[in-house]
Amino acid sequence: MGRRRQRSGRKQLRRRDEAEKAVEQLSTILGASVVSNEEIADSAARQLMGIGRRHGVRAKPRVTRMICRACQRSLIPGKSARVRIASGAVITTCLRCGRVQRAGRDFKEGY
Repeated sequence: MGRRRQRSGRKQLRRRDEAEKAVEQLSTILGASVVSNEEIADSAARQLMGIGRRHGVRAKPRVTRMICRACQRSLIPGKSARVRIASGAVITTCLRCGRVQRAGRDFKEGY
């Protein structure tokens, strides 16, 4: 019974490593295709969020800021997102679903 646990642990580590590689590759695709093709960027965003949920692997914060958590599409400033800076906080609004994302200096203070 000890061998079985060890083997499944190896499989789990390999699966997690492969998921991390996939997240990294999708992150580069998302970053590159944001400018060129919006459909590819949306597909990469959906797949990246799905892999993250399924395997417990998170993308870097700069990548997660490029994805709307409500509609799981890419946020392209000027096309699909409105970006405003108010009191040092960055406020991003998804123009497809209307979700507001706040990040920056003490943005929860006034709410």
